[in-house]
Amino acid sequence: MDRSYFEDAHGIVRTVLHKRINHAAQISLANDILCIAAGLRSASLVDQLFLNENDVDRIQSMFHHSARFNHLDLLVIGDDHVFIIHRQLLLQDIHDYLSGSTLGLQRVFVNVDYHLAQPEIMPANRYKALEDYIRNILLVDVQHRIQNWDQAEYCYQPLTVPDRLSLVTLTGWLLSYPINYVLPGHGRRYSSGSTDSSSTSPNHYNEDEEDDEQDNGRNSLANQVLVVTRVHLEPNVDIGGLQEHCLLSFSYPSELAEKNIDRNTPSPTSPLSPAVERGEYNFTTSDDDDSAKQQSTPFENGNSELSPRLPSSKSFDHDRPLPFSNPDICAAGRSFLTQLHSRFLKQTIWKGWQVGQQNVVLPVVAM
Repeated sequence: MDRSYFEDAHGIVRTVLHKRINHAAQISLANDILCIAAGLRSASLVDQLFLNENDVDRIQSMFHHSARFNHLDLLVIGDDHVFIIHRQLLLQDIHDYLSGSTLGLQRVFVNVDYHLAQPEIMPANRYKALEDYIRNILLVDVQHRIQNWDQAEYCYQPLTVPDRLSLVTLTGWLLSYPINYVLPGHGRRYSSGSTDSSSTSPNHYNEDEEDDEQDNGRNSLANQVLVVTRVHLEPNVDIGGLQEHCLLSFSYPSELAEKNIDRNTPSPTSPLSPAVERGEYNFTTSDDDDSAKQQSTPFENGNSELSPRLPSSKSFDHDRPLPFSNPDICAAGRSFLTQLHSRFLKQTIWKGWQVGQQNVVLPVVAM
């Protein structure tokens, strides 16, 4: 491995943004570029600072002229959502999702409508508003980028912000989160567990009805125990300047993960997505003894905990029971870890990965 790999990524950041962000933010953004370049994930949100149109054009141009990073690109959605993307890997993720391939990442969509007493998993693990945007907007754009990348200095227009889909859901999908929150105020409001309330029944929902509270991001995650999950990367000491990095961070409601589901009881048909045959997903639940709570040990950086029930790159075993009673979340977690490890083995930039978790309860969860 060329020791200058990190310096090349850092050089792009420093050239374009050195007067606008501090050194730590530069290192973080350079590491994000390396994670995408190494194929660990297909997209990463630029959250270190706001990138204006000129910033995007300059970074895009530097990617284009770099032999090391010319498979990368910047994807802009709306005014302020900028993603570093691996074009071919994102195209593969799109095809896997739209085709329902079991080889792709299995996702769980959680309805966090603030009218609900508790967040709920949506039936069939599909969400039509998201599928439509990916198929009609995102797929077309990525295919166009791949076909026209040999055209020097080609400029891409920002993608439209979905009008019936929350950017929270779209961003979570792009960032390969196994758990995706859905704010149905931007689409249909739906509750799989309510048959009495006209406000949550799909038969009584008025599509023209605007919900200002929902549009403002109000949700049912407040005062819930959320499990914040982080994937930490251990640097390869042979690459100068490379430091420990958080690949991604997401959360899920603890109560949902601990809730078992009777698969013998038919799930209600979701008005949000076409029917998906349940046989498409191979759900695996952990044994009773393995699902018992175990003592966690502190993670090295002290910001989260490393659970002995969750694997790392040194202890990964596809058949290892996971600490989830809910079969949907267990399947999504296993799919996520399997994909992470498979992609990790194909690169040589990072030495190892570990999963850290921490329970948090917040009075307000902003979205």
